[in-house]
Amino acid sequence: MSLFGKITHGIENAGRAVSNEVKKGANAVSNTVVDAGNTATNATSNFASDSFNKVVKTSETEFRNATEEINNLLNSGEKALLKATATKKVKEYAHIIKALISAWPKVLISHSNDINILRTAASHKQPGNDHTRTAMSTIVTSQEMSGPVSDAASKSLASFAIEFGGNVAEGVGLEGAFGYAIGIPNVTDLAFYGTVGLSIGASIGGSVDAAIGLIPSSPKNSGGPYIAVVVEGDLDVGGGVVVSFNLPDFSFGGITIPLSAGEEINVSVGGGYTFIL
Repeated sequence: MSLFGKITHGIENAGRAVSNEVKKGANAVSNTVVDAGNTATNATSNFASDSFNKVVKTSETEFRNATEEINNLLNSGEKALLKATATKKVKEYAHIIKALISAWPKVLISHSNDINILRTAASHKQPGNDHTRTAMSTIVTSQEMSGPVSDAASKSLASFAIEFGGNVAEGVGLEGAFGYAIGIPNVTDLAFYGTVGLSIGASIGGSVDAAIGLIPSSPKNSGGPYIAVVVEGDLDVGGGVVVSFNLPDFSFGGITIPLSAGEEINVSVGGGYTFIL
C-alpha cells in the first residue's frame, strides 16, 4: 500500500468508527426539540458512554498511527509543497476571510439568539431542523455576512459552515467539532456534521470555541478524510487559518477560520475525518 493509501486508510478507519457511534447517539436524540433558552451542554454530554469511550480510545490509536505516516510524508519533502499550496489558497480568499473576521463580532451581538440555537443544538448532536435552518439562513443573509458570503459563492465556494469545538470524549486526546453547513448563495441543503482528529486545526478541537468554514462542495458531500495545514497569521488574516485537502487526491477541501479571540492553533499539519449526520 502506498504512503498516501496508508494515511487515508488509517484516518478512514478511525473516523468511521467514531462517526458511527456519534450517529447512534444523534439518532437517539433526533426528535428532541432544543430551544434557544436551554443552556448549551458540554459537546460530549450525550455520548459519554463506556462503549463510545472505548471506540474513541481505539480510534485514537488509529489516528496516531496515521499521524506517524503523515510525519513520514512531511519528512519526505512534501511539507513545503503543502504549506505553499495552503498559503496560496489563503491569499486567494484573503479579502473574504478578513471580511468574515471583521463581521463576526457584529453577528455575535445582532444574532446572539441564532448563535445560541446553533450552539445548543450542536452540543446535543441534533441534526438539522427548522430551527437550525432558520438560524443559519438568517446569519448567512444578514447585513453583516451577506457581502462576504456572496463573494465566497462567486469564487466557487458552495457551502458556509459554523462549528463549535470540544473534546469528543472525556479522558482521551481525540478532539473535534460539531456544526452546521448550508449551501450558498441560495441557503439550501443544510447538513449537520462532525470532525474528529488529533489536535488538528481543521477540526478546531477543544482549544477554540467556534469557527467559520468555507467549503467548495455541497453540505452533504463534504465528508471524508483530510489533511489540514495551518497558515499562521503572517498574511494579516488573524491568528491562523486552516486549509484542508481531501484524501487521497489532495483536492482542495475548504478553509476554516477560528473565531475565539486570543486562541491559537499549535499543530501546523495533521489529519482528520469529517462525517455527515
